[in-house]
Amino acid sequence: MSTKSHPNTPGLNFAWGVRDHSMWRLVGALVVLMAAMAAFFFIFRIVHPVTQRLPVTPQHVISLDPNNPAELALIHRAQDRSFALLSDADAVAPVESPLLAFHPSFAGHEIKLRELEPATAAIHQPRLFTAAADVLPPVPRRAVHSVAAPPTAKLHAIMSPSLAKRGPASVELSGIKLTQPTRVQFRVAIGSAGQIVTALPLSSVEDAEIMRQLHAAVRTLRFIPADVKRVEWGEISFRWEVASKP
Repeated sequence: MSTKSHPNTPGLNFAWGVRDHSMWRLVGALVVLMAAMAAFFFIFRIVHPVTQRLPVTPQHVISLDPNNPAELALIHRAQDRSFALLSDADAVAPVESPLLAFHPSFAGHEIKLRELEPATAAIHQPRLFTAAADVLPPVPRRAVHSVAAPPTAKLHAIMSPSLAKRGPASVELSGIKLTQPTRVQFRVAIGSAGQIVTALPLSSVEDAEIMRQLHAAVRTLRFIPADVKRVEWGEISFRWEVASKP
C-alpha cells in the first residue's frame, strides 16, 4: 500500500487567519456623511426676515372746545383740510354759498285739480235711411198665367226587344204608386206556354209594399206561346206615360 505525502499547510476550508477591516470603513463613511449633512444644514439654513415693529400709539378721542382760542384754531385748520368736518353749529347754520344750497324743483308748486275738458258737441247728421223707408225700387207684380192641368199619367211596363216579339211592347199597370220607376227593373224567364216562370228584381225601391205589387203584376203578364224555346229570358222596366188623346 502506497503512502501519499500531505502538505504542511493545515487542511482548513476558511481563511480564519485573515482579519476583516470593513467595519471601520463603514464607521468612517458614516462620519463623513454626518459631516456633509451638517455642512449642508449650515450652508442652506433658513433665515427668517426680521420685521421692524412699528410703534403703536393708543387712539384717544380729544374733545376740542371752540371757546378756547388755541383749540378753535386747530378746528379751523382741520376744516380747511376737509370741508366735510362740520361742527354742530355749522350744520345748523344755513349755507351761504349758492353753489352748496339745495333748491328742490317742486318748490313753490301747488297741487291743483286738472280742469275738465269740455264735452264735444254731438254732430247731428241727416239720416239717409230709416226703418220705414223703402230703399228698393218698386218691383212690378209677376203675371200669373193659368196653366191647364196635365192629364193623369199611368204606369206602364216596358218590355225588352226579345220580349216584345212575343207580346205587347208596353202594358199598363193600374193601382201602383211608383215614384221612381227608372230605378226598378225585373229580369224574367218566359216558358213555352207564355207564362212568367221566374221574376227576379235587378233593382228595387225602399218601399217593400210597392215591390210586392210590382212583382205580382209582373207574374200576371202573359206572352205568345212558342214551341222553339222552352225558356226565354228578358228584362222589364217601368215608366209613366200619358194617355194619348183619341
